[in-house]
Amino acid sequence: MDNIDKQRVIKEGVPKVATRYPFTVHMEEGIEYFYCTCGLSDGQPWCDQKCDGTQFKPIKICPLRTGKQLFVNFNRALLCGCKRNTGNKPQCDGSHSVINLDW
Repeated sequence: MDNIDKQRVIKEGVPKVATRYPFTVHMEEGIEYFYCTCGLSDGQPWCDQKCDGTQFKPIKICPLRTGKQLFVNFNRALLCGCKRNTGNKPQCDGSHSVINLDW
C-alpha cells in the first residue's frame, strides 16, 4: 500500500491526507522537529523520510519554548493533518473543513 500511495503522490503532485483533523502536539525547546509534508510518514505529523523521491520536503520546526503554545495567534500547536494547507505551513488553517479529502 505504501508504494502505491508514494506513486500517487509523485504522479499527482498532491500530498496524501494523513488525517482529517489537525495534530495537537507538545514540543520541547531546543529540539529540532521535521514536519511531514507528503503525508506518507508512519510517524505523523513527523517526517520519517518516506518523502525521498517525491517533490515534498519536510519542514524544520525549532520551538522557542516548550509546550503547546508555540505559534503566534494560536493557543496550541495545531499542525496540519490533511497536508492541504494553503498557507502558513505547518500550522492548520482549516483547509480540512473546506476541501474534498477523498485521498
